[in-house]
Amino acid sequence: MNKLLIVCGPTATGKTDLGIYLAKKFDGEIVSADSRHVYKGLDIITGKDLPKSDIPIWLVDIVTPDYPFNVGEYAVLAHKIINNIWSRKKLPVIVGGTGFYIKSITDKIETVIIPPNKLLRRDIEKYTKEKLQQELIKTDYQRWKKMNVSDRENPRRLIRAVEIALYYQNNKNNLTRLLNPLPIDSKLMIGLTNPLQFLFKKIDERVENRIKKGAVKEVKELLGKNYSRFLPALSSTGFKPLSEFIQGRESLADAVKSWKFQEHEYARRQMTWFRKDERIRWFDISEKRYINKIEDKVREWYTSGTHAFQNRNFL
Repeated sequence: MNKLLIVCGPTATGKTDLGIYLAKKFDGEIVSADSRHVYKGLDIITGKDLPKSDIPIWLVDIVTPDYPFNVGEYAVLAHKIINNIWSRKKLPVIVGGTGFYIKSITDKIETVIIPPNKLLRRDIEKYTKEKLQQELIKTDYQRWKKMNVSDRENPRRLIRAVEIALYYQNNKNNLTRLLNPLPIDSKLMIGLTNPLQFLFKKIDERVENRIKKGAVKEVKELLGKNYSRFLPALSSTGFKPLSEFIQGRESLADAVKSWKFQEHEYARRQMTWFRKDERIRWFDISEKRYINKIEDKVREWYTSGTHAFQNRNFL
Protein backbone atom coordinates (compact mmCIF):
# COMPACT_ATOMS: atom_id res chain seq x y z
CA MET A 1 0.00 0.00 0.00
CA ASN A 2 1.59 3.29 -1.13
CA LYS A 3 1.25 5.71 1.75
CA LEU A 4 2.46 9.30 1.76
CA LEU A 5 2.98 11.51 4.81
CA ILE A 6 3.23 15.28 4.40
CA VAL A 7 4.43 17.73 7.06
CA CYS A 8 3.77 21.31 5.99
CA GLY A 9 3.12 24.79 7.35
CA PRO A 10 4.78 28.19 7.67
CA THR A 11 8.43 28.87 8.36
CA ALA A 12 9.82 28.51 11.92
CA THR A 13 7.38 25.83 13.07
CA GLY A 14 9.82 22.94 13.35
CA LYS A 15 8.73 20.95 10.29
CA THR A 16 12.12 19.33 9.64
CA ASP A 17 12.65 18.19 13.22
CA LEU A 18 9.15 16.72 13.31
CA GLY A 19 9.62 15.07 9.91
CA ILE A 20 12.82 13.37 11.02
CA TYR A 21 11.19 12.26 14.27
CA LEU A 22 8.27 10.69 12.39
CA ALA A 23 10.56 9.14 9.78
CA LYS A 24 12.48 7.40 12.56
CA LYS A 25 9.27 6.19 14.17
CA PHE A 26 7.67 4.88 10.97
CA ASP A 27 10.63 3.72 8.86
CA GLY A 28 10.58 6.66 6.49
CA GLU A 29 12.81 8.93 4.43
CA ILE A 30 12.52 12.69 4.06
CA VAL A 31 11.77 14.38 0.73
CA SER A 32 12.31 18.12 1.08
CA ALA A 33 9.66 20.45 -0.36
CA ASP A 34 11.53 23.71 0.09
CA SER A 35 12.22 25.74 -3.05
CA ARG A 36 15.33 27.35 -1.54
CA HIS A 37 16.94 24.30 0.03
CA VAL A 38 17.61 22.87 -3.44
CA TYR A 39 20.39 25.45 -3.87
CA LYS A 40 23.97 24.89 -2.82
CA GLY A 41 25.59 27.81 -1.03
CA LEU A 42 22.37 29.28 0.37
CA ASP A 43 22.72 27.60 3.72
CA ILE A 44 22.50 30.33 6.32
CA ILE A 45 19.96 32.75 4.85
CA THR A 46 17.58 29.90 3.98
CA GLY A 47 17.89 28.22 7.38
CA LYS A 48 19.26 25.00 5.96
CA ASP A 49 20.43 23.95 9.41
CA LEU A 50 19.50 20.29 9.06
CA PRO A 51 19.91 18.26 12.25
CA LYS A 52 22.37 15.38 12.20
CA SER A 53 20.48 12.20 11.46
CA ASP A 54 20.79 8.82 9.80
CA ILE A 55 17.50 9.49 8.00
CA PRO A 56 18.05 10.25 4.27
CA ILE A 57 16.94 13.74 3.24
CA TRP A 58 16.32 14.05 -0.50
CA LEU A 59 16.27 17.14 -2.77
CA VAL A 60 18.57 19.35 -0.72
CA ASP A 61 21.72 20.93 -2.26
CA ILE A 62 21.11 19.60 -5.76
CA VAL A 63 21.80 22.66 -7.97
CA THR A 64 23.94 25.82 -7.90
CA PRO A 65 22.30 29.25 -7.48
CA ASP A 66 22.80 30.16 -11.14
CA TYR A 67 20.54 27.30 -12.23
CA PRO A 68 16.88 28.41 -12.64
CA PHE A 69 15.39 25.33 -11.00
CA ASN A 70 11.60 25.14 -11.32
CA VAL A 71 8.62 23.25 -9.94
CA GLY A 72 8.42 21.05 -13.04
CA GLU A 73 11.91 19.72 -12.46
CA TYR A 74 11.14 19.34 -8.79
CA ALA A 75 8.01 17.29 -9.54
CA VAL A 76 9.86 14.94 -11.88
CA LEU A 77 12.64 14.32 -9.35
CA ALA A 78 10.27 14.02 -6.39
CA HIS A 79 8.07 11.50 -8.20
CA LYS A 80 11.10 9.32 -9.00
CA ILE A 81 12.38 9.48 -5.44
CA ILE A 82 8.98 8.72 -3.88
CA ASN A 83 8.51 5.71 -6.16
CA ASN A 84 11.99 4.53 -5.19
CA ILE A 85 11.20 4.87 -1.48
CA TRP A 86 8.00 2.89 -1.95
CA SER A 87 9.90 0.20 -3.86
CA ARG A 88 12.01 -0.31 -0.73
CA LYS A 89 8.89 -0.63 1.45
CA LYS A 90 9.55 2.61 3.28
CA LEU A 91 7.39 5.67 3.99
CA PRO A 92 8.04 8.90 2.03
CA VAL A 93 7.75 11.89 4.39
CA ILE A 94 7.36 15.14 2.46
CA VAL A 95 8.59 18.07 4.56
CA GLY A 96 8.49 21.73 3.61
CA GLY A 97 6.73 25.03 3.28
CA THR A 98 6.66 25.53 -0.49
CA GLY A 99 3.00 24.93 -1.22
CA PHE A 100 3.35 24.58 -4.98
CA TYR A 101 6.07 21.92 -4.57
CA ILE A 102 3.81 19.92 -2.29
CA LYS A 103 0.87 20.37 -4.66
CA SER A 104 2.98 19.01 -7.52
CA ILE A 105 3.23 15.78 -5.52
CA THR A 106 -0.30 15.49 -4.18
CA ASP A 107 -2.21 16.80 -7.20
CA LYS A 108 -2.10 16.88 -11.00
CA ILE A 109 -0.87 20.30 -12.21
CA GLU A 110 -0.56 20.67 -15.96
CA THR A 111 1.63 23.79 -15.93
CA VAL A 112 4.53 22.05 -14.16
CA ILE A 113 5.44 20.24 -17.38
CA ILE A 114 5.74 23.44 -19.42
CA PRO A 115 9.50 23.80 -19.91
CA PRO A 116 11.43 27.06 -19.49
CA ASN A 117 11.83 29.05 -22.71
CA LYS A 118 15.44 30.22 -22.56
CA LEU A 119 15.20 32.49 -25.59
CA LEU A 120 12.09 34.20 -24.26
CA ARG A 121 13.63 34.62 -20.81
CA ARG A 122 16.79 36.09 -22.27
CA ASP A 123 14.70 38.74 -24.00
CA ILE A 124 12.16 39.66 -21.34
CA GLU A 125 14.21 39.37 -18.16
CA LYS A 126 15.58 42.79 -19.13
CA TYR A 127 12.09 44.28 -18.93
CA THR A 128 10.99 46.43 -16.04
CA LYS A 129 8.32 45.08 -13.74
CA GLU A 130 5.77 47.42 -15.34
CA LYS A 131 6.64 46.26 -18.85
CA LEU A 132 6.34 42.61 -17.76
CA GLN A 133 2.90 43.36 -16.34
CA GLN A 134 1.79 44.92 -19.62
CA GLU A 135 3.22 41.99 -21.58
CA LEU A 136 1.18 39.52 -19.53
CA ILE A 137 -1.99 41.61 -19.76
CA LYS A 138 -1.58 41.70 -23.53
CA THR A 139 -0.76 37.99 -23.81
CA ASP A 140 -3.23 36.47 -21.35
CA TYR A 141 -5.47 38.89 -19.48
CA GLN A 142 -7.34 36.07 -17.70
CA ARG A 143 -4.08 34.73 -16.25
CA TRP A 144 -3.21 38.26 -15.10
CA LYS A 145 -6.59 38.60 -13.37
CA LYS A 146 -6.03 35.36 -11.44
CA MET A 147 -2.64 36.44 -10.06
CA ASN A 148 -2.51 37.74 -6.49
CA VAL A 149 -0.97 41.11 -5.62
CA SER A 150 2.34 39.58 -4.53
CA ASP A 151 2.80 37.65 -7.79
CA ARG A 152 1.93 40.73 -9.87
CA GLU A 153 4.82 42.54 -8.18
CA ASN A 154 7.27 39.68 -8.64
CA PRO A 155 9.27 39.88 -11.92
CA ARG A 156 10.18 36.19 -11.78
CA ARG A 157 6.54 35.14 -11.41
CA LEU A 158 5.54 37.51 -14.21
CA ILE A 159 8.15 36.05 -16.53
CA ARG A 160 6.91 32.53 -15.80
CA ALA A 161 3.30 33.61 -16.35
CA VAL A 162 4.17 35.08 -19.77
CA GLU A 163 6.11 31.92 -20.58
CA ILE A 164 3.12 29.70 -19.72
CA ALA A 165 0.68 31.93 -21.61
CA LEU A 166 2.78 31.84 -24.79
CA TYR A 167 3.26 28.08 -24.48
CA TYR A 168 -0.51 27.59 -24.41
CA GLN A 169 -0.94 29.84 -27.45
CA ASN A 170 1.64 27.91 -29.44
CA ASN A 171 0.77 24.38 -28.31
CA LYS A 172 -3.02 24.26 -28.25
CA ASN A 173 -3.05 20.75 -29.71
CA ASN A 174 -0.16 19.37 -27.69
CA LEU A 175 -1.16 19.70 -24.03
CA THR A 176 -1.70 16.06 -23.17
CA ARG A 177 1.85 15.32 -22.02
CA LEU A 178 1.21 15.64 -18.33
CA LEU A 179 3.24 14.21 -15.51
CA ASN A 180 1.49 11.02 -14.44
CA PRO A 181 0.04 11.27 -10.93
CA LEU A 182 1.74 9.24 -8.22
CA PRO A 183 -0.05 5.99 -7.33
CA ILE A 184 -0.90 7.19 -3.82
CA ASP A 185 -3.24 4.84 -1.96
CA SER A 186 -3.48 6.93 1.20
CA LYS A 187 -1.96 10.20 2.36
CA LEU A 188 -1.96 12.11 5.60
CA MET A 189 -1.24 15.83 5.59
CA ILE A 190 -0.01 17.27 8.89
CA GLY A 191 0.10 21.06 9.21
CA LEU A 192 2.03 22.92 11.91
CA THR A 193 0.84 26.33 13.02
CA ASN A 194 1.38 28.86 15.79
CA PRO A 195 -0.36 32.08 16.87
CA LEU A 196 1.21 34.91 14.86
CA GLN A 197 2.68 36.76 17.85
CA PHE A 198 4.63 33.65 18.85
CA LEU A 199 5.49 32.73 15.27
CA PHE A 200 6.88 36.20 14.51
CA LYS A 201 8.96 36.10 17.70
CA LYS A 202 10.50 32.78 16.63
CA ILE A 203 11.13 34.15 13.15
CA ASP A 204 12.88 37.23 14.55
CA GLU A 205 15.09 35.07 16.76
CA ARG A 206 16.00 32.92 13.76
CA VAL A 207 16.97 35.96 11.68
CA GLU A 208 19.18 37.29 14.49
CA ASN A 209 20.79 33.87 14.81
CA ARG A 210 21.47 33.70 11.06
CA ILE A 211 23.21 37.07 11.22
CA LYS A 212 25.46 35.71 13.97
CA LYS A 213 26.18 32.59 11.92
CA GLY A 214 27.49 34.61 8.97
CA ALA A 215 24.56 35.45 6.70
CA VAL A 216 26.22 38.70 5.58
CA LYS A 217 29.37 36.86 4.48
CA GLU A 218 27.27 34.30 2.61
CA VAL A 219 25.38 36.98 0.67
CA LYS A 220 28.62 38.86 -0.06
CA GLU A 221 30.06 35.70 -1.62
CA LEU A 222 26.95 35.27 -3.77
CA LEU A 223 27.10 38.90 -4.92
CA GLY A 224 30.70 38.37 -5.93
CA LYS A 225 29.60 35.80 -8.49
CA ASN A 226 27.54 38.37 -10.45
CA TYR A 227 24.46 36.19 -10.81
CA SER A 228 21.40 37.53 -12.65
CA ARG A 229 19.04 39.29 -10.25
CA PHE A 230 16.13 37.33 -11.76
CA LEU A 231 17.42 33.94 -10.62
CA PRO A 232 14.94 32.18 -8.29
CA ALA A 233 17.71 31.53 -5.76
CA LEU A 234 18.27 35.25 -5.26
CA SER A 235 14.64 35.92 -4.40
CA SER A 236 15.19 34.18 -1.05
CA THR A 237 14.09 36.24 1.92
CA GLY A 238 17.02 38.14 3.38
CA PHE A 239 19.07 38.30 0.20
CA LYS A 240 17.92 41.74 -0.99
CA PRO A 241 18.10 43.61 2.35
CA LEU A 242 21.54 42.18 3.12
CA SER A 243 22.64 43.11 -0.41
CA GLU A 244 21.50 46.68 0.27
CA PHE A 245 23.61 46.72 3.45
CA ILE A 246 26.68 45.26 1.74
CA GLN A 247 26.43 47.88 -1.03
CA GLY A 248 26.18 50.68 1.54
CA ARG A 249 22.58 51.63 0.84
CA GLU A 250 21.26 50.97 4.34
CA SER A 251 22.44 50.13 7.84
CA LEU A 252 22.69 46.58 9.15
CA ALA A 253 19.92 47.32 11.64
CA ASP A 254 17.59 48.43 8.84
CA ALA A 255 18.55 45.42 6.71
CA VAL A 256 17.76 43.03 9.56
CA LYS A 257 14.45 44.80 10.17
CA SER A 258 13.56 44.43 6.47
CA TRP A 259 14.56 40.78 6.52
CA LYS A 260 12.33 40.09 9.51
CA PHE A 261 9.44 41.84 7.75
CA GLN A 262 10.01 39.71 4.63
CA GLU A 263 9.93 36.56 6.75
CA HIS A 264 6.70 37.67 8.45
CA GLU A 265 5.03 38.30 5.09
CA TYR A 266 6.30 35.00 3.74
CA ALA A 267 4.80 33.17 6.73
CA ARG A 268 1.47 34.92 6.10
CA ARG A 269 1.52 33.86 2.43
CA GLN A 270 2.33 30.29 3.41
CA MET A 271 -0.62 30.17 5.80
CA THR A 272 -2.92 31.67 3.18
CA TRP A 273 -1.90 28.93 0.73
CA PHE A 274 -2.13 26.01 3.14
CA ARG A 275 -5.38 27.11 4.79
CA LYS A 276 -7.13 26.63 1.46
CA ASP A 277 -6.35 22.91 1.56
CA GLU A 278 -9.03 21.21 3.62
CA ARG A 279 -7.10 17.93 3.59
CA ILE A 280 -4.56 19.25 6.10
CA ARG A 281 -4.90 18.25 9.75
CA TRP A 282 -3.59 21.17 11.82
CA PHE A 283 -1.62 21.08 15.07
CA ASP A 284 -0.65 24.14 17.13
CA ILE A 285 2.99 23.88 18.22
CA SER A 286 2.29 26.14 21.23
CA GLU A 287 0.08 23.45 22.75
CA LYS A 288 1.42 20.89 25.18
CA ARG A 289 2.06 17.39 23.87
CA TYR A 290 1.38 18.39 20.27
CA ILE A 291 4.10 16.01 19.08
CA ASN A 292 2.47 13.12 20.95
CA LYS A 293 -0.88 13.98 19.39
CA ILE A 294 0.68 14.03 15.93
CA GLU A 295 2.45 10.73 16.54
CA ASP A 296 -0.83 9.14 17.64
CA LYS A 297 -2.60 10.41 14.52
CA VAL A 298 0.18 9.19 12.24
CA ARG A 299 0.28 5.78 13.92
CA GLU A 300 -3.50 5.40 13.56
CA TRP A 301 -3.20 6.22 9.86
CA TYR A 302 0.00 4.27 9.22
CA THR A 303 -1.24 1.05 10.79
CA SER A 304 -4.64 1.18 9.06
CA GLY A 305 -4.17 -1.38 6.30
CA THR A 306 -7.87 -1.71 5.63
CA HIS A 307 -9.59 -0.81 2.39
CA ALA A 308 -11.47 1.91 4.23
CA PHE A 309 -8.48 4.21 3.95
CA GLN A 310 -7.39 3.44 0.41
CA ASN A 311 -7.56 6.09 -2.32
CA ARG A 312 -8.50 8.85 0.07
CA ASN A 313 -7.12 11.32 2.56
CA PHE A 314 -7.08 10.39 6.21
CA LEU A 315 -8.38 13.25 8.38
